[in-house]
Amino acid sequence: MKPYPWNDYSNLLVERILAPRNLGRFRENSGAMQEMRVVTGEGKSEKGHVLFSIVVDETDGIIADAKFQAFGESALIGGADAACEVLLRKSYAQASRLSADLIDKKLRDFKNIAAFPPSSYSALNLILTAIEEAAVKCSDIPLKDPSTAPPVPYELQEGEGHPDWHLFSTDEKLTHIKEIIRDDIQPYIELDSGGIEVLEFNHDTEIIIAYQGACTTCPSATGATLDSIQHILRARLSPTLTVKPSLSHLSGTAS
Repeated sequence: MKPYPWNDYSNLLVERILAPRNLGRFRENSGAMQEMRVVTGEGKSEKGHVLFSIVVDETDGIIADAKFQAFGESALIGGADAACEVLLRKSYAQASRLSADLIDKKLRDFKNIAAFPPSSYSALNLILTAIEEAAVKCSDIPLKDPSTAPPVPYELQEGEGHPDWHLFSTDEKLTHIKEIIRDDIQPYIELDSGGIEVLEFNHDTEIIIAYQGACTTCPSATGATLDSIQHILRARLSPTLTVKPSLSHLSGTAS
């Protein structure tokens, strides 16, 4: 058998393989007295088997904790370990739409270099299958008001801006804005079956965005999600930036 290409893994992925942080399993009745439901989901193939054990708050559908058990190729272990943390504070509906890209980004050493080689994509698919199976078991739980639960992780909202922001031209600033929205914000917005587009960039400070899909009528479009987007852009680029939604869908006028 050909040895697995460890040289193609990111350092963060190797760390999770050698010392996973979320191994284990919750008993399915362990949260019964605390308004918590424990659900499981598994993915199987000839190359491996992964089982997720997920604790969901029955009052709002938010995931409170997750653990996994797995055997098979090494990427399956590292990916499952990272997925447990990506799931935290997401709703079960968001979990069912989790993408391999979000798991990969969790373990990247460098922003533009994938953590997993193409040969390990099958392991990521097993992980997603298992999570989706667990999420289906929560379909009767009422979901939390999305306006109070921004989908973008708080760790992405930390930073002091780009040191060269003041040197960029308007076009360069707009390019950076679109790149961050595409790479760091859009994947999380998609967990709510939505999208986001930059419509205008005014006076080098004001960003007008348009929501797409489910986000168009979501209460968080002008609340928690909007605040998260603004915090990220300020942290990554400049504290002078403000983000405003296009509300043309409310008036019936074109953007």
